[in-house]
Amino acid sequence: MKKFLPLAVTVVLGIFAGNVFSQSAVGYDFLRTSVGARASAMGGSFVAIPGDIHALFYNPAGLSGLNERQGTFSYLNHILDFQSGFLGYAHPLASGTAGLALNFYDFGQFDGRDQNNEPTGEFSANGLVLSAGFSREVMKNVSLGGNAKYIRFSIDDFTQTAGAVDAGVLVAFPSQNLHVGVAVLNLGSTTSAFINTEDDLPTSVQFGAAKVLEHLPVMVSGQVVKFRDDGLDFRLGGEITVTEQLQIRLGYDSVGQDQKVDSDKDRLAGVSFGLGFKVNKFNIDYSLSSFGEVGSLNRFTLVGRF
Repeated sequence: MKKFLPLAVTVVLGIFAGNVFSQSAVGYDFLRTSVGARASAMGGSFVAIPGDIHALFYNPAGLSGLNERQGTFSYLNHILDFQSGFLGYAHPLASGTAGLALNFYDFGQFDGRDQNNEPTGEFSANGLVLSAGFSREVMKNVSLGGNAKYIRFSIDDFTQTAGAVDAGVLVAFPSQNLHVGVAVLNLGSTTSAFINTEDDLPTSVQFGAAKVLEHLPVMVSGQVVKFRDDGLDFRLGGEITVTEQLQIRLGYDSVGQDQKVDSDKDRLAGVSFGLGFKVNKFNIDYSLSSFGEVGSLNRFTLVGRF
């Protein structure tokens, strides 16, 4: 029975998520934006990466790989100068690992107009996600995890809120230096709407694997993603450990194809690159993600272990 537990959990998660895939209007697009410079540099291919605090966003089961307390802060300079920040904290306990996260999005100031195109003054828009998660190893090499989320999106004086959960499983194959992960993210519904409009959440199912290559300081990862309103996307990532203090990362996200506008720069759409530096108990990470002619995203992350 224990041999079949990881497969059973994976199948149940997939079926559960499949029941909510419909053709309704999907909103809360900011929930699709990757967090953390390490993960972003690897194309967002992070569902099977263990022992990283950003598992709070990608697959909560990965938290169980942490053996010390971690805190993180990320800053994202988005296209059109939208700003985003991510704060996270993970704490190993005797029964598992608990985590908290705050993700904030500031979409800036806009000029308001009425139905006659007359100025009405400036207004702002922002998004907020509060997450609390827990993960534990339920049997040797098999970890389960989950998050509970409060989500808010505000435009001027109008606010929409939602509640959601994430669930994931991570299976390790130590003899192969391999991890396999699956997660269902943002499964929930709107609790209060913009006037009469209730947007659906961008629920997704994500499945992937990560492997450290034999006799090489290289980790490769890949995953497929199915959002409720989109076809299948794929993500690829790689991490090269040059020295104990320096890592180089590369990635590709097929969503970049959607940003193409028939420009020479489109060849880089979806490609990402990053560097990681380890200084004592801190990791300093940077990533650059290309949207082709549309622009690029710069992320900076600081992770502390204590």
